[in-house]
Amino acid sequence: MDYESDIIPLLKEYEGTTLRSISGKADLTVEYVSEEEYTVRCSDGKAFTETHKRAKEVFEQLQNDNVVHVDAALENSGSRRNVPETLIANLPFVEHGKINKRKHLFLKAEETHVIGTLKESGE
Repeated sequence: MDYESDIIPLLKEYEGTTLRSISGKADLTVEYVSEEEYTVRCSDGKAFTETHKRAKEVFEQLQNDNVVHVDAALENSGSRRNVPETLIANLPFVEHGKINKRKHLFLKAEETHVIGTLKESGE
């Protein structure tokens, strides 16, 4: 899958919806998604806009390894680390779970849940 041609159109489907975070404490509302950037309103009520760079990094590592620890993939970079994690975790072919008590995302071969929702992995 290609981030620009496959994932960005799926992220655009999130516009106007609230996505649950894995922790349940940092939900976000997707306000706008373009080819260059996205804007979300975080649980603290503040709008946050960034390019697709961090979400693309997470997705590409997930695609390469079928599993990703978001903090490690982003090298703990920047604020609002949960934003790319939440965007990717809510894709219909991505599940979440823990390895050694640390949150990870798992890429599945097919859709396992509805886009814009979370699914905990049975692995």
